[in-house]
Amino acid sequence: MVQKIESTPSCKLIFIDFFDTLVHRKVHPNYCLKLWAKFLIRELAINISTQELYTIRLDSLKYLSKKPKRNVLEIPYELIVEEVYNRLVNSNLLNDIDLADFNIIFEQCDYLSEVSVQFQNESNVNQLKTLKDKGYRIFLITDFFFSKKLITRILEFHQLLDVFEKTYVSADVLHSKESGTIYPFVLKDLNENAANVIMIGDNKKSDVLNSFKHGINSIHTKNLSHHRRNKINLLGNDEFQFEKICEDLEKRCRKSKLQFSEYIIHFYFFTERLYEKAIANRVNDLFFLAREGLFLKKLFDRYQELNQFSGIHKINTHYLKASRQSAQKLALKSITEEDFKDFGRIHGKMSLRQFLSWFLFSEDIINQIIIDLNIDGDKSHSNIFKTKIIEKLKANTTFAAEFESTRINQQNAFHKYLDAFGSNYKEEGISLVDVGWGGTMQESLYHFLEEKIPVTGYYLGLKEIYNILPDTKRYGLNFSIYPNQDRSFDILKANGQLYEQLLAAPHGSTLGYTLSNDLADTIEFHEPSEKYVFDNYIFEIQEYMFKEFSELFQQLNTLDYSQDLTQKYMTNMALRSGLLGNKKQIQFVENLSKGFYQNVGENKVGLNYKPSQLGMPKRNFLKKFLISPEKVFRYLVKIKPFMYSKGVYWLSWPLHMAYYYMKFNFWFKKKFFPKDLLR
Repeated sequence: MVQKIESTPSCKLIFIDFFDTLVHRKVHPNYCLKLWAKFLIRELAINISTQELYTIRLDSLKYLSKKPKRNVLEIPYELIVEEVYNRLVNSNLLNDIDLADFNIIFEQCDYLSEVSVQFQNESNVNQLKTLKDKGYRIFLITDFFFSKKLITRILEFHQLLDVFEKTYVSADVLHSKESGTIYPFVLKDLNENAANVIMIGDNKKSDVLNSFKHGINSIHTKNLSHHRRNKINLLGNDEFQFEKICEDLEKRCRKSKLQFSEYIIHFYFFTERLYEKAIANRVNDLFFLAREGLFLKKLFDRYQELNQFSGIHKINTHYLKASRQSAQKLALKSITEEDFKDFGRIHGKMSLRQFLSWFLFSEDIINQIIIDLNIDGDKSHSNIFKTKIIEKLKANTTFAAEFESTRINQQNAFHKYLDAFGSNYKEEGISLVDVGWGGTMQESLYHFLEEKIPVTGYYLGLKEIYNILPDTKRYGLNFSIYPNQDRSFDILKANGQLYEQLLAAPHGSTLGYTLSNDLADTIEFHEPSEKYVFDNYIFEIQEYMFKEFSELFQQLNTLDYSQDLTQKYMTNMALRSGLLGNKKQIQFVENLSKGFYQNVGENKVGLNYKPSQLGMPKRNFLKKFLISPEKVFRYLVKIKPFMYSKGVYWLSWPLHMAYYYMKFNFWFKKKFFPKDLLR
C-alpha cells in the first residue's frame, strides 16, 4: 500500500474504507444487528424476540429508503431510531420512555454490538499510520447506517481517530460509495482534484469502480479470507456454539482442580437474569443479603461494569448484613402481642438456654430467668414453642423487660443501619437478593416495616411457598416452586447446601445490631470451623470463579441465545455433577460440610446424611424413581457422600447407571408422552 501510493507522485490525499479494510468482524455483519437487538431487549425489557426486533429494524430501513428513493445506506441515523421507536410504541412494547432516552440506549446498543466483535487489520492500520507520518492527508469514507458521532466513537475505541483529517459517513452526508455519489460530494467539500486522490477499499464496485468513474485511482485490498469468513458465518448454530462455550468452561474448571468451580455457570445465569429482571421491574437499588450475597454482589457489579450500560441506568447495589436470626428479631411484636407461632418452623429443635441466647441476653440474665422458671434450661425440645415454657416466659417480668428492651434497641439500630445506605426505600420499596430458599428474611423485614413498604425478593432458587402478598413478591430466577415446579426445579434444587457453601463470605453471621454515637453497626459471630473452610477452600475457588465469570461474559455477550437454552444446560450440568461426581469431589463436599454452620435452632456445625431422611419406604422410593426419577434426585445426590462417610464409596457405582436411566426416562417421556400429563 505504501509503495503504491509513494510511486504515485500526484497523490496528496488518501480516501480509505473502514469495514473489512481497517477493521474486521468475528461475525457476519448482519449478526451485529442481532446483537443490537439482544442488547436493546435486555436494557429496555422489551417483550419480543431478537429475531423480531432484528426484522423490525431491517423493515424500517427498507421503508425509509422507499420514500425518498434513496439507498438504505443513505438514510439518516436519527430517522432509523425514530422509525423503530414508533413501531415499538405502536405495538405497546415500550413503556414510559421518550424518544430522547430511547435514542441514547439505541446508540449504545449499536456501539457495543460493533466494537464487541471487531478487530483491526493490523497490517493496513500500520501502513496507514506510516502514510500519516509521511504527511499524506487521510480521510475516512464509509458506507454505513450509523451516524458520524457513532463512527467517531468506534474510531476512538480503536485509537484511530487522530489518523483521519475528516470522516464521511453515508448516513450522515446522504451519499454513498455504493451509489457512487459520495465521491463528487467529498471532492467538492474538500475543494480537491480527483487526480490528487487514491481510494483504498475492499469492495470492488463501491471502492474501485465507482471511484474510478469520478477520476479517482484506487487500491483494491481484496481481503478474500475475511470475505470468505463472512460467508461462512452465515452458517452455523448458536445453540452448538453456546454449549461449546459452557462445555469448555467446565473442562477448564475441572483441570483447575478447584472442585465445583464450574458452578460459576449457575451464578452467571442468575446474575444475567437478575439484571434483566431488575431492569424490567425498574429497580434502582438492590440489597444483597449477607452472607451469600457478598459474592453475588461482586458478580453483579462486574456484570454491570462489563455490559457498559451503567452510565445510562446503573442499578445501585448494597450489601445488607442480615441473617434469619437478626431479621427475625426485627419483626418481633410487643411481649403482649408476640406469639412466636412461626419460630418452630424456622428454629426446630432447641433448648430454653439456646432460645434465650438467641435474644443476645447476658449469661446472668439467662441464668436468672431459668432459675425463676425452675426449668431444665439445657433440655432440648423438638418444638419449644408448642410447650408451656413460652407462656411461663411471657409471664416472667425479667424476660418481658429484657425482651422489650432488646426488641426496641434492635429496631432503632436497624433503622439507622438501613437509612445509612442512602436508598429511597420508603418510596421505592426494598429489593433483596439472596441465594434463597423461602424468603424468611424478606418476610421479617416486611413485618419490621409495618407492612407498609414493599419488600421484593430475587433469589437463586425458591423451594418453599409462603403467604406471598402483592407487596412481598419473590422470584426464584434459576429454579422456583412458585408458581409451579417442573423437572428442572427438582434437579436444580437438590444440592442447595453446595450453592450456599460456594457463596460463603469471609465474615461471620449477623446476630443483631447496635448503636454507638448514633451510628449503627452489626453484632457478628464467625464460627471457627466455618472460617477455616472459607479460608482454606472457598476463597481460592471464588477468586477463580470471578475470573471465569468475566471470560464467560466476553464469550456469551456476542452470542444470541435463549433462556430456555441456559435452563437446559444448567439442569443437565446439575444432573451430571450430582450423579457422576468423582471421589475427590465427594471428599471436598465432606470437608465443606464440616464447616456448614446453621445459625438457627441448636446452631449445629456440620451436615450428616442419614437413610432416615428418605421419608418414604424403599419400595415407594424405587417406584417413584422408575416413573419420575427427578422427584427423588435430591436423595440420590446424597448417596455418594453417605457411602463415602461409611467407607464404602466403591459401592456407589450404580449411581452412574441412574444418570443414564434418567436421561433415557426424560427422552422416552418427551418422545411418547409429549402432552406432558404424567406428574
